[in-house]
Amino acid sequence: MSDENLTFLGIDLGTTYSVVSYIDDTGRPAVIRNVVTNQETTPSVVYFEEESGDVLVGEAAKNVSRLYPQRVVERVKRSMGKEVNWEFDGKSYSAEAISALILKQLAQDARDHTQADVRQAVITVPAYFGMLERDATRNAGRIAGLDVTGIVPEPVAAALQYEVAGGSARTVLVYDLGGGTFDTTAIRISDDRIEVLCTDGDQQLGGLDWDARLVRYLIDEFMARAEPAEDPTLDEQFMQDLALTAEEVKRQLSSVKSRKVPLRFAGAVAQIEVTQEILEDITRDLLDRTIEYTGRTLEKLGGKLGVDDPAAAVDEVLLVGGSSKMPAVARRLVEKWGWSPRLHDPDLAVAKGAARFAVSRALWDWERAGEERPTEEQQQERVKELARISDVDEEALAAMANKQIVNVLPKAFGVKLRDTSAPDWRSQPDRHYIEHMVHADEQLPSGVRRLDAQTVEEGQTAVHIEIYEQAGSTEGPELSANKAVDHGEGTITGLPPLPRRSPIEIDMQINEQGDLKLEAVEPKSGEKLTINVRVSVLSEEEVREATELVAGITVRA
Repeated sequence: MSDENLTFLGIDLGTTYSVVSYIDDTGRPAVIRNVVTNQETTPSVVYFEEESGDVLVGEAAKNVSRLYPQRVVERVKRSMGKEVNWEFDGKSYSAEAISALILKQLAQDARDHTQADVRQAVITVPAYFGMLERDATRNAGRIAGLDVTGIVPEPVAAALQYEVAGGSARTVLVYDLGGGTFDTTAIRISDDRIEVLCTDGDQQLGGLDWDARLVRYLIDEFMARAEPAEDPTLDEQFMQDLALTAEEVKRQLSSVKSRKVPLRFAGAVAQIEVTQEILEDITRDLLDRTIEYTGRTLEKLGGKLGVDDPAAAVDEVLLVGGSSKMPAVARRLVEKWGWSPRLHDPDLAVAKGAARFAVSRALWDWERAGEERPTEEQQQERVKELARISDVDEEALAAMANKQIVNVLPKAFGVKLRDTSAPDWRSQPDRHYIEHMVHADEQLPSGVRRLDAQTVEEGQTAVHIEIYEQAGSTEGPELSANKAVDHGEGTITGLPPLPRRSPIEIDMQINEQGDLKLEAVEPKSGEKLTINVRVSVLSEEEVREATELVAGITVRA
């Protein structure tokens, strides 16, 4: 281990705001403030300067978006795991590259604050992010020049930051309503273990949707009252200003009953009052969706625990994410299930918990390196060494590092099979379905899952296998409910002509890091196909190209 100063860095890479935290010399997580604004959160906004080729990240980028919206990228987290690109000055930027620019600025803030070189980091993701989105986040960190030692679900990070009173084991439900994503997760917490039981959510539901509803309400009221001569929705700057105003009004309505909003456009003027009741009324269906997902999580929890009333089995409900501050959230949870939910440092808990997780990864990096498990004496020596070079209290470091994390698979994986149930199946070449082998909410590592498949044609001499991941919130066999895994296919060739319905043995397993291995064998000939795949959007070559691109860009706050 190097003698250089070591900083345990945790990053909450959010849709609207991001936070970076580290473990200070007392062994407690501390948030690193933005070097320019001195705020604990940094807007996840990137502005590409036209002449210099540099970029602004954060508050300055958000402010300039009013003037140059076409040169600004926001909400990139909602595009993670998708093949989306932005073009600026003849260069193409993937979602991973845009996110890397945000991470690069956060790392710079960390270096300025800690006066130490920052390389290793743990980055958080929504619990319901699939493997594509998680690996895209990992690649974003790599492109930013970071050694990403872990990708941790946001509710797990929040649970790590949560102190269990008296050390008794408790079942905790984390309701996480962030800027752009929502998930709800049931977790079992004890002195030495955090175990994810089940999760559900929506990658396209968050505070941004509340903002959009409020923008629509303000526009409609303004048009009705002021009757402007021109359509304000066609003016980009006016709409940018209105979006920023709506976000601020929504925040204020978490603590005040009403807020008056003055609007002016094309000589028309109106002052519109927005109350908590109005905001709740125009967004009621959005909140209903979060309640629906929470109910689905409880159903899964009931199945896991074998209880008829899973809501009663929940000992504590933690509200995480900035949008969970809205009074209607806690009120609805109380009305529906009788809980007493509490805000759990909603803006900062995830980043702080990620810093704690980074400590655990630093101690247990023998797993990542593929080394043998150290003895208890070797582990103690490693804790002492980590305490020395990180300047963190040894006892606090050991308590954090020995916490075991057990995650679940957020979405199911399976293989595509030909549907031969209909008499005329041969005349329907697109008749396929997905047989899931590893299911959502199964603990990782999954262990080996076996599927006994069969050939479909007489004299078949090859078998083609494709891996699919569940695409939405529902695990179904339809192709539309699943998406093909990039590089997740292959063919067993060189087979002797096989009778129809000859057996093909397919094994699948997924490790803790999301690496999937599939092995398929034709037992008579012994011909085998092995697919090792990290579910990803970018190839290694594309990651290298993006790394070079981002490395050549100066990032400023």
